[in-house]
Amino acid sequence: MTPGKSNLKILITGGSGLLAGRLILLLSENNIVTTLSRKNLDNIFNNKSINIKKYKSFKNLEKVIGDSDVIIHASGPNASDCNNSDIVSAYYNETKYLIDIASKSKCVKKFIFLSSIRAVSDNCKGIVTENTNLNPSSEYGKLKCSIEHNLLIDKNETDMTKIVLRITNGYGVPASLITNCWDLVVFNVCKQAIENKKIILKSKGEGYKDFIPISAVTNVIKSIISDTEYRKSDIFNVSSSKSIQVIDFIKLIKDKISKKLSTRIPIETGNLEEGKEHNVFTVDNSKITNEGWLNSYIDHEKEMDDLVEFCLKYKEKII
Repeated sequence: MTPGKSNLKILITGGSGLLAGRLILLLSENNIVTTLSRKNLDNIFNNKSINIKKYKSFKNLEKVIGDSDVIIHASGPNASDCNNSDIVSAYYNETKYLIDIASKSKCVKKFIFLSSIRAVSDNCKGIVTENTNLNPSSEYGKLKCSIEHNLLIDKNETDMTKIVLRITNGYGVPASLITNCWDLVVFNVCKQAIENKKIILKSKGEGYKDFIPISAVTNVIKSIISDTEYRKSDIFNVSSSKSIQVIDFIKLIKDKISKKLSTRIPIETGNLEEGKEHNVFTVDNSKITNEGWLNSYIDHEKEMDDLVEFCLKYKEKII
């Protein structure tokens, strides 16, 4: 891997999102970052190297898109919103337009799409590689899958490198309080533990997930952008390469909060997924670690500690 120059013009969509927000903070240290968001972010990112574009449609932003060196497509509807066909259709068409403008541009050298392991399956089994057959069952997974396909088969003649990152379950400190992440399991658990001094789950938490710190994901993307020698369009899994039962991961966070608050925090479980088959699986990350973009050692401790500190610091605002 050969490090590239700084001061690139980087466009990041979905500026109010969990991953996009952290990317903006990291990449604006040495680059000029423009972020697109439908929310007002003026009071969130006030660094001089961060340009904020509030928009209603990508079609008004052709110059901004075409003048970028790197585009990171981090926006997208959440799993719940994907059940609304109008939202899905609008996002699909916007993304198609974004890819088209980028691939026709003489400036854009890399296009990075932040996909999900759910593009492969909503119920992973065994070892999942980048070559595993795609079989998403949810509308969310199907949408990610279709965007991957559109990006990689784009017929425009272009030198633009197209990279798809299939990310597992990212967690970590949000860049701001407006980040809509508090219904996700890790964040919701932190919120409940601090607010109620107990955690109530709808299920027994027997399902398996591959959790990965947001810091690991953002460092992967920074490494990809910096690698000037890599010009092949391809797909990469971004994972910890280890699945863990949700209840066990929740207990790790619960124990950290219990220690901080000097109080016992009980967990109550429900029966929502009773009788459902739960599979141990491995999302293989050897392809991306072999490129030198992802460290084979995943540091969960620091991200967990930082998230707990954030939740305690802003408990009056997130409750």
